[in-house]
Amino acid sequence: MSNGKFIVIEGVEGAGKSRQCAILTDALNASGCAAVLTREPGGAPLAEAVRKLLLDPAYTPDAVTELYLYSAARRDHLNKIVFPALEAGKTVVCDRFIYSTLAYQGYGRGLNLDFIREVNARTIAPLKVDLGLFIDVSPEAGFARKGGADKTDRLERENLDFFNRVYDGFKTMCADGDLVPIDGSGEKEQTAANILQAVRRIL
Repeated sequence: MSNGKFIVIEGVEGAGKSRQCAILTDALNASGCAAVLTREPGGAPLAEAVRKLLLDPAYTPDAVTELYLYSAARRDHLNKIVFPALEAGKTVVCDRFIYSTLAYQGYGRGLNLDFIREVNARTIAPLKVDLGLFIDVSPEAGFARKGGADKTDRLERENLDFFNRVYDGFKTMCADGDLVPIDGSGEKEQTAANILQAVRRIL
């Protein structure tokens, strides 16, 4: 459906994925590869509105409700931002994608993984991810980096056991070959260099 590449960077809270997405996008643009930075949930006006609902502690949706809200935001984001950019031949760098849904709603919340995969597949069609990266930082290390959980964020109010299940889910996806692990324990410059090296293999 496109000449562009779709690259996803995943990680637990505090792993530095948002910073690394920005660094990668800048590096690609500087090298002459037109790149667009975006995020999930969000990236487009309707999707950003759904993001606010999802992260608001005033609401307590169950895992199925979360799944469909994330999927609705995702489809709007794809239609408004991702598909047009790819069709224009641009590379899209996305902060979180379907792997987060599997990790958080599946491994974290316990929702059936095959159910999530089916919903994800229908939501993103006909898009294919060209490269999915996972910045490997444990939940303990991630929260230590960011100075603790943000209590205004509904998801960050979850306990450490929840985030350990999420982390284990990401590690399982790495072992299955769905994601490429990137050591995130060092300095941000080294992590950025490792990410760029992995990305160059597909460009």
